[in-house]
Amino acid sequence: MEHVCIIGGGFMGASLAQYFLDAHVKVSLLEEDTIRRRALMTNKTFQEVRFLETIEDCKEVDFIIEAITENLQAKQQLFERIDDFFPSSTTFCTNTSSYLISKIAENVKNKERLIGTHFFSPAHITPLVEVVPSALTDDQHIQKTMTFLKSIDKKPVLLKKEIQGFVANRLQSALSREAMSLIQKGIVSAEELDFIAKWSLGIRLANTGPLEQRDINGIDTHMAIAKYVYPTLENCTEPLPVHADLIANNQLGMKTNRGFYDWSKTDKKQYMSHKDDFLLNIIRAVSAQDEEVGK
Repeated sequence: MEHVCIIGGGFMGASLAQYFLDAHVKVSLLEEDTIRRRALMTNKTFQEVRFLETIEDCKEVDFIIEAITENLQAKQQLFERIDDFFPSSTTFCTNTSSYLISKIAENVKNKERLIGTHFFSPAHITPLVEVVPSALTDDQHIQKTMTFLKSIDKKPVLLKKEIQGFVANRLQSALSREAMSLIQKGIVSAEELDFIAKWSLGIRLANTGPLEQRDINGIDTHMAIAKYVYPTLENCTEPLPVHADLIANNQLGMKTNRGFYDWSKTDKKQYMSHKDDFLLNIIRAVSAQDEEVGK
């Protein structure tokens, strides 16, 4: 049985722990915040998790999976701090969704064992994992990571080289940037934009990827559209004012009850539960479709 030690007991760390337990993986979890750790310890979902207070309590593990806040300096300091504590056979995985792996490994001596494993939220449901080595990551750790993820029924994709934001988040960032631009220009409201996305692209993307759809539509047709539309697309290199204004007003989304939407009257636990159930139904449908067409 593989043994993983998750560092960070926030939403992503807890979601990973839940998935690993369901996959019969031995799980240790390090969460230094006492309140957060105790909350997890009293949750029956995590009764088989070994909870740790310090990294020194974590020994003889196959994988360290970092799931702390998305802060480059914090990640760099963490891996630099724990590098000498574990044998070279222990694979270090970072769940960063944006930073270059080589940048995170900057001050780490054993850079060859650090690899990106970008799980997608909610990690206990979403199958795909982007596996992102740096140029210095050893092939042994790459293959070990890929084998482990496949063994627990994840769908890992090994990126050929590292790039900021990897693949899925670059696609998502491009879409989000254009969405905010359209709102800022007064073309549509947030509600209207999401309605359009859900009932067009959202449905289609679960069945065909963007390049597969280009083949279906015709590459020549897309070329004609691209020449006309591309020059008008948002190409800012800094967050747009509509984004910055929300931050300035502490409208951070569900966590503060206000973002593009008003969440103050929403039963958030029930909302997320329904969302998870819906995602599971989509996964079942996509899996059945792929099996039918032999993908």
